[in-house]
Amino acid sequence: MLDLDAALGSETTLLIGGGYGLFLKQLYLADHPGVRTLLTPDDLPDARTTNDIDLILRAEIVTDSESMKSIRMALDELDCRVVETAKYTQFSRSMPQGQVKIDLLAAPLGHFAERVPKDPRRVKPRPSVKLHASKLEEALAVDRHALSIPVEGKLSAGEEHRAEVLVPQAFSYLLMKLCAFRDRMNDVNRSLGQHHALDIYRIVGMLTREEDTHVRSLSAEYAEHPTVTEARAIAAKHFISPDGLGRLRIREHPLYKESMELDRFGSELSLLLGISG
Repeated sequence: MLDLDAALGSETTLLIGGGYGLFLKQLYLADHPGVRTLLTPDDLPDARTTNDIDLILRAEIVTDSESMKSIRMALDELDCRVVETAKYTQFSRSMPQGQVKIDLLAAPLGHFAERVPKDPRRVKPRPSVKLHASKLEEALAVDRHALSIPVEGKLSAGEEHRAEVLVPQAFSYLLMKLCAFRDRMNDVNRSLGQHHALDIYRIVGMLTREEDTHVRSLSAEYAEHPTVTEARAIAAKHFISPDGLGRLRIREHPLYKESMELDRFGSELSLLLGISG
């Protein structure tokens, strides 16, 4: 991630979602104990790292060929290779610690949709620069009120580097993760469903006081949006209900702890999404 930030320079501030974004946020909060969160660190599952980086691209960037060309050039400079099963939306890079995968995702396009050809699954700017992004239509307001996190360390070449990356606020994160859980909850291999379920608990638990205000405001603003309606239904059936499959997947996860407050989590999730009854 630091290598990519350095390669892009000041052109783009990275917006990181997925499990890696939550990992960065949890580490940041651990280093800043003065930031008050809904649950204490002891009530949260241990931070879970991942080799997948979900890079969320704003609508004005993902629909602009010149902006996407700069990102493609940075990926090429870092010797990132196209993942053939997800051509031009996923790239991998060999690192001493193993393979790192970069998944390019497009925030909701809004009026920028007119810039690109219609496609149900991905955004492909014109003219082509051989870089696409998978549509993330459920990520409403993902670039609003994002948390800025300082990250520092050594680049692959050995130089020290410091970056500011953005992590989505909890409203957008909940929409993304609830939809992801819906898509994977019945997989034969339960691990992905378990990870998504535990991440939903983690998102609620790491809610800060400032975030709480933003989430409630956004939840009211988008109250009638179909994505929010769907997210509420998923949350009510699988996480707020004591017998929900989401709660079961949380308890199945290797990082589950008996001290985790599932009933409080369900109540807070209901309040955040504006679920009545």
